[in-house]
Amino acid sequence: MVVLNPNNWHWVDKNTLPWTQTYMQELKISCDAKDGATTVRVTRVNSVSGDSHVSQRKGKVICYFDLDLSFATEVVEAESGNSVCEGKIVVPELVHDETDFEIRPEGFGDHHALVRDEFVPLLREALCKYQQDLIDHHSRDVQQS
Repeated sequence: MVVLNPNNWHWVDKNTLPWTQTYMQELKISCDAKDGATTVRVTRVNSVSGDSHVSQRKGKVICYFDLDLSFATEVVEAESGNSVCEGKIVVPELVHDETDFEIRPEGFGDHHALVRDEFVPLLREALCKYQQDLIDHHSRDVQQS
């Protein structure tokens, strides 16, 4: 057997953007308003663009990403399920070394405060899990035995 990368010393890199696009599509995030009258939820992912990679160098697995995300979101009546309003949430720069990134709700009219104050923190929490999920899912692919 020929050893091409002894002790995982050299760079090994994997483009994980296709996996990231699927990961974001599978995020199921919703939030009930404190008054119980409405629910905010992501209906679809409009776009996932940028870079996402898992790499290994000198035996250590790292990831780096710089993503631009857009989510279609709606506010619905909790009891009937009827849509009250729609908007989108834009994350212009989700990067690997920041947890305090901008999340911008757009187009929610009277429900803007609800989306900003109750839904955005849940979305931030979910997006902060992405980095560890990325490493957990792809680390074996870049480490060679």
